[in-house]
Amino acid sequence: RLLTSLNDNSNPSSHLSSNENSMIPSRSLPASVQQSSTTSSFGGYNTPSPLISSHVPANAQAVPLQNNNRNTSNGDNGSNVNHDNNNGSTNTPQLSLTPYANNSAPNGKFDSVPVDASSIEFETMSCCFKGGRTTSWVREDGSFKSIDRSLLDRFIAAYFKHNHRLFPMIDKIAFLNDAATITDFERLYDNKNYPDSFVFKVYMIMAIGCTTLQRAGMVSQDEECLSEHLAFLAMKKFRSVIILQDIETVRCLLLLGIYSFFEPKGSSSWTISGIIMRLTIGLGLNRELTAKKLKSMSALEAEARYRVFWSAYCFERLVCTSLGRISGIDDEDITVPLPRALYVDERDDLEMTKLMISLRKMGGRIYKQVHSVSAGRQKLTIEQKQEIISGLRKELDEIYSRESERRKLKKSQMDQVERENNSTTNVISFHSSEIWLAMRYSQLQILLYRPSALMPKPPIDSLSTLGEFCLQAWKHTYTLYKKRLLPLNWITLFRTLTICNTILYCLCQWSIDLIESKIEIQQCVEILRHFGERWIFAMRCADVFQNISNTILDISLSHGKVPNMDQLTRELFGASDSYQDILDENNVDVSWVDKLV
Repeated sequence: RLLTSLNDNSNPSSHLSSNENSMIPSRSLPASVQQSSTTSSFGGYNTPSPLISSHVPANAQAVPLQNNNRNTSNGDNGSNVNHDNNNGSTNTPQLSLTPYANNSAPNGKFDSVPVDASSIEFETMSCCFKGGRTTSWVREDGSFKSIDRSLLDRFIAAYFKHNHRLFPMIDKIAFLNDAATITDFERLYDNKNYPDSFVFKVYMIMAIGCTTLQRAGMVSQDEECLSEHLAFLAMKKFRSVIILQDIETVRCLLLLGIYSFFEPKGSSSWTISGIIMRLTIGLGLNRELTAKKLKSMSALEAEARYRVFWSAYCFERLVCTSLGRISGIDDEDITVPLPRALYVDERDDLEMTKLMISLRKMGGRIYKQVHSVSAGRQKLTIEQKQEIISGLRKELDEIYSRESERRKLKKSQMDQVERENNSTTNVISFHSSEIWLAMRYSQLQILLYRPSALMPKPPIDSLSTLGEFCLQAWKHTYTLYKKRLLPLNWITLFRTLTICNTILYCLCQWSIDLIESKIEIQQCVEILRHFGERWIFAMRCADVFQNISNTILDISLSHGKVPNMDQLTRELFGASDSYQDILDENNVDVSWVDKLV
């Protein structure tokens, strides 16, 4: 099989069971792409890597790699590598993402940016995306260090076990089949036999998989920097990818967007999501194919288009909702069908994909009807506003109940082997966890009930409901954090800040018991500080909540006897103002419509 080292027990950081290498569906590849065996080289040794074999339905054909991308040579502008870093060291290669703008030409003049879509997008990305610029995975002579083949196998496996279920834009069978033909991953960026878009996908998928295993504690400390190294290698091909302006560009931008979640701020993800959605709409991926076009395409090709669109939709809607901003596409402008399984083995993954689509739609509807500027301009009575809230609450409850029932039924139908496999998978992909589902349910309830453009000052009963969901959401968030199932990326950070902000609001409104919330407040501090020194404003927010925690502790020690409630109220409001200032300084859009005055 391709992922021969997925189960490498020699690696002490691997927690994968003997069933982990059953990730590949048990089926044969189409005859058009089958080969007897190939030899893949990772780092220091070569091992035979036979391609996937077994049975597959006739319609589950692998799409051959598109070789029509206008590849540039490895010496093109998109591949410029500068070996002189700012510290004067020659050991850390640096990648230049600005091949023409603001770089001195030989005659001392400045080059101009071409006025075309790909050049403008490339220049925009070079300004906002800061990852993939350097790599520390180098020897003293400046050459790249070797990477163990089994480790790269595990990175690919982790991606398809976790991220692929959320964003199924990659044809897994075709990708793994083509990846199996690679004989040297470490020099793949110099191999002209593969399209640049494929090379980009290989490296970026491994970079994302590395972050997944890092979160799960399944890579060593020395190996953690490999995600940046692999992203560095992927970005050497980015210029060639952006030039295409086709569906392959969308796939690659989605991978880049997923990787960008691990940058301290959401600005690059926001920019990437905008480019993705514009390109997606421009290519007509949001519209159902005409009967004429369907006749000229295979079922797999049509399904591939639909999956790329829904992946783009989920990514863009996730970014917008997390930042509290408007989406680039309305649900009414979408006519493509939902993804469907083409063979039995991908049914479970597609069920998860459909759940994510429904959650993204729900988040978008809540934002549009409750938090958007237009929602605040409506001349509605309090009863009409409450009706909107109640209707959205009913929709959300139905999604949660339906998914809970589906999971219970599936669990009751599992045999012992399937239960063990599912338990192992959950170490990497947490979306099948009941705790995760309950956390997302509570987070969406917070989005619904917190102060908004529609309801700037919620009534007391809504505040009580809001306070309850705050504590529930935090309980589930902290549980996932302790189980190493909480990705430390900016999406998680902003959701954490939203919960913190809501708790602070509820404390100021006395809708959460101050003493009972002391544990949750201290847990907020713990998670915010765990993000690390790179996440500066997370650390500053942690300091604010530590001060609140200290105040609550003082009250606890006085057995609840607070001599001056006005002073306590001022401290809470003062903490709120400091917290809002920190959020404003960092352009974090999770603040309220009304100031707490």
